[in-house]
This record gives sequence, C-alpha cells and structure tokens, in this order.
Amino acid sequence: MGIFDIFNSEKKSKKKKPIKYQKNDVVYVIKDKKIAIFGFGEQAEAHALNLKDSGINNIVIALRENSKSISKAEAKGFKVMKLSKAASWADIIIMLIPFKAHFDVYVKYIEQYIVEGSLIGFAHTWGRVNELPNYRSDLGIFQVSTELNGKALRKSFKDGKIIGAEYTVNYNNDNRHLVLPRHAALAYVLAIGSSSQDISHIADNKDPFSNDFIFDTEKPKKQNKDLPDNENKKREQNPSQVGTGFFVDNKGHIVTNYHVVKSSKNNTKIIFNNDEIDVKIIAYDEILDIALLRAKVKNKNFIKFSNASPKKAQNILVAGYPYGKFISDDLKITSGIINSLKGIQNNTSMLQIDATINPGNSGGPIVDKVSGSLVGVATMKLNKDFTKAAFGTESENTNYGIKSSQVRDFLEANNIEISIKSNKLKIEELENSTVYIFS
Repeated sequence: MGIFDIFNSEKKSKKKKPIKYQKNDVVYVIKDKKIAIFGFGEQAEAHALNLKDSGINNIVIALRENSKSISKAEAKGFKVMKLSKAASWADIIIMLIPFKAHFDVYVKYIEQYIVEGSLIGFAHTWGRVNELPNYRSDLGIFQVSTELNGKALRKSFKDGKIIGAEYTVNYNNDNRHLVLPRHAALAYVLAIGSSSQDISHIADNKDPFSNDFIFDTEKPKKQNKDLPDNENKKREQNPSQVGTGFFVDNKGHIVTNYHVVKSSKNNTKIIFNNDEIDVKIIAYDEILDIALLRAKVKNKNFIKFSNASPKKAQNILVAGYPYGKFISDDLKITSGIINSLKGIQNNTSMLQIDATINPGNSGGPIVDKVSGSLVGVATMKLNKDFTKAAFGTESENTNYGIKSSQVRDFLEANNIEISIKSNKLKIEELENSTVYIFS
C-alpha cells in the first residue's frame, strides 16, 4: 500500500459531523428582499418587529393615505408607503389586513402594480388554510400562521420560546420567482416565530430546503394508488398550468385566457386528435385576459360567433377540462344561464353565469345552448371564503366570462377572420372545437 493509499483510507474512515442547521441558515433567503407589510394592526406590528429583530431590515408598511396607523408605524421606526407604491416596490407582499378586504385591495392596489414573479404571503387563522381567489399566474402565493398572534406572539418571540407554526404554498408552473415560494414561506414563518436560533424541532440535521422536508403541520401529499408510479412522480413535482381553449377558425388559431399561458414561456401544448401539439402565443391582451395561440394542425371544427347580443336568462353551455385530466380525459360540459351582463365592479366586458366552472375551465368556450355560437370565454369564479367573510354567506356558482364581443374585437384587431353561426348546436362540433391546454 503506497502513501497515497494510506491517506485515502484515512480520509474514507473519517465520518462527517452532522450539520446543525440554525434559524439564520433559513432566514437568509429573504434577508435582503424588499418586504411590504399591508396593514399595521397588532398582528402586523408583531410580524414587522419580529422580522426586524431577525435581521430583516428592508421593510415598509403599506397603508392608505388617511390611515390612523401611519404615525404608529413611523414611531416604531418603519417607513410607510402608499398601497400601490408598496406593491410595485416589494419583492414579497405580506397581507395582514382583514380577510374580507383582501380581494378589494388586491384588485385596486396590487394586481396592476406588482412586479412579475413577486410573492404574496397571507397570514391565516391557526389550524386553517383559506381558499384564496385566483391571482396572477406569475405570482408566488403562500400562507403562514403561528400558534400565537399579536402581542402574545411578540412576547413569546422576545422570550425565545418555540411555538407552533405552519405554512402552505399554492404552487404554479412559473420559475421566475426571486425566491421559491416554499423557501420564502419557511424563512418567513421562522423569522417571525422565535428569536431562538434553535430549529432542531423541525430540521433535526436535515436540510430544511430539501424536497422531502416537511415543516410542522404541512402534510406529505398522498399518492394515488390508482395511478402508475411514474404518474405519481409527475404529480409530486410542481403541477403544470392547465386550462381550456377553442379553435376560432380552420387555420389552427385558438383562443384561451392569457393567465393560462402567461408563465409558459411558449412551452404550451394542446391535445388534438389524441396527440400533443406545440402551440405558439401570437397575441394577447393582459387586461382582458385573452390570448391567441397558433397550432400547426388542420382542424375542421371551430367555434363560430353570432351577431346577436347576449341576454339575461339566456341558456348557455360551458365546455372545458376542470382540474385538468386528473378526473378523466373527457371534455366536461355544464349548463346554466346568463345571470348578469356585468362582471365584478360593474365590468361591462364580462358577464356572470351560473354554469359550474372550476380550475381548468379557464379559457373554455361559453356557447348558446340552441345555436352553439360563442357567448363568452370562461375566466373565473367568485371565491366562497371571500363572500362568506364579506357578506356572511358562501357564493354558489357565481362565475364569470369575457363577452364574445370583446373576443371578436380582439381577433379582428389581430387580423383573424371570424365566422357567423346560424344553424343549431351539434355537441360533436363543440367537442371537436375545444382543446385541452397544458404547459
């Protein structure tokens, strides 16, 4: 045995000491990020002060211009910004305002200002996860909660006590986040939870950022025993963006919602005649949430338009792929009526329907039940938790679509010729005109 063999054997015989992870090993991922806390009640104040004491200093408090909390936040040493300005400035927004105000604040002060790829975090009641509205697909969404709140959380933090904490992440298919939502959520909840550096109660010598790391009450996803192993592995990864679209001519042009394809970076596909076909985004309107795709296929069937305007109580059908193809690969069709010719906040470009739609229906056609002509494009549903918090009752089948007149103008502006339909609906034509979209 040569000298190099001796050294090598000694090296092999040495056992590596286990790494003892500490709080700072996790919190560093958000330490230099710009964090805007919306609100400054007791809970928001505790979060802000705990973050600051955990070494995170790039914090602003987002408040309305007439808020009585401005002087209070400034007295604690925090910079105050207007809501919309804070939304455009921040890498991470933390919503610590009353839950019933979330949707209104998001629509008015965040959605059009927040930078692409940013994160929004929500604090929810301990032991409960809120069902949130649909947010822009490029945004990372997470929820956190701690066993104690407000003044009790602040005192426990200063005392260095370890308390229960949890987080959940709403995954999407976007990879442009400055910080992965799961990492940011973990770092944030540790930053506000305790001043102690000890995280052995959750890490225990295991890398906190490893894929198999499960934090506190976050439970591992159950495998579907009815699916083959390779399909279960696919589902364990970040789920793809899925939706529905429909042909508008016989040249392979497809209409869908822009939010369905926005984060795909032109890596979008459709299923056509049981084959996966690549499609290209050739035009979009982000405000209307409409996108025009092109597939190199020869499609015979497509959705046609009508010269008639939609009417209240008009019978309609909605075609789509709710929840993608995990339930089945068959096109689902639901029926209902037009409830209103206006959308949320009197938006006249939309209409309200009661036909059932769910995630995956986005971008699907809403057609007249008699003629099969286009009435609109399914785009979103009203969140039940929001209506319960705001009005004391859960919404039932309060869904929305973009009016066909808006789609028509969009297509004509992009030099796509449309056809007018005058004959009766044929379900087979509707099925063959509607496609499953994924990325």
